[in-house]
Amino acid sequence: MFRRTVLHKIMDNSAAIFIPARLDSSRFPRKALYQIDGKPMIVRVLEQAQKLDLCRCYVACCCEEIKKVVEGYGGEAIITDPSLQSGTDRVFAAVETLKQKPEYVINLQGDTPVFTPQILIDILGALKEDKSIDITTPAVYCDDRSKIIDKNVVKVVFDGMENRASGRAVYFSRSPIPHGASFVYAHIGMYAYRYDSLRKFVSLPQTFCEKTENLEQLRGLQSGLSIRVVPVDGIALSVDTERDIEAALRAIRS
Repeated sequence: MFRRTVLHKIMDNSAAIFIPARLDSSRFPRKALYQIDGKPMIVRVLEQAQKLDLCRCYVACCCEEIKKVVEGYGGEAIITDPSLQSGTDRVFAAVETLKQKPEYVINLQGDTPVFTPQILIDILGALKEDKSIDITTPAVYCDDRSKIIDKNVVKVVFDGMENRASGRAVYFSRSPIPHGASFVYAHIGMYAYRYDSLRKFVSLPQTFCEKTENLEQLRGLQSGLSIRVVPVDGIALSVDTERDIEAALRAIRS
């Protein structure tokens, strides 16, 4: 079982955090620069990550406009090809611009302005601890029926989940899995990769399940990459549409 690792205030030069961001979101145009309580969303994500003093943080963006905003708040940004299809592709493209490649790459979604920073420490610690794992990702226990049946809440089945222990991912789905269970684990869209595993992931073709569920992580799982799910405490509020802004504001102001 993964042992919780506390790494606060220790700079880890073997790892780096990358936050993918683009402007052309179909459901929420210009979402990355949307002002949330006086700050652009992408800046709020970056500042949450920087609270750890864990490792270098970069915004992997699609354009000069986002780059200027990030740098205006003292952050580092790397412009990547705006035609890239996924956040993971954007992260890898940003990593490839660095002369010194990090051994571990954390992919932090750019539309998660409210999250518990300790989650990043937990998934990085789990990846370092188990050399047989390619990717780690967090999930949170959930017994709320409304969320269990919500297709926007991605569920994950993994070894050891009945004991609330870290284990290898079996499947991710928008459907309630396992069928008939009184609880699920809701997946949080953050990932820690070994550099070589990330490079392999972006080279893989899309799979049937990935396209059917619209869940990118299934590409890695079906292609033989080992994904460890780490049960975590804390919150992670993502913003998919403008309707989600109110919940983010409440959390920020509480």
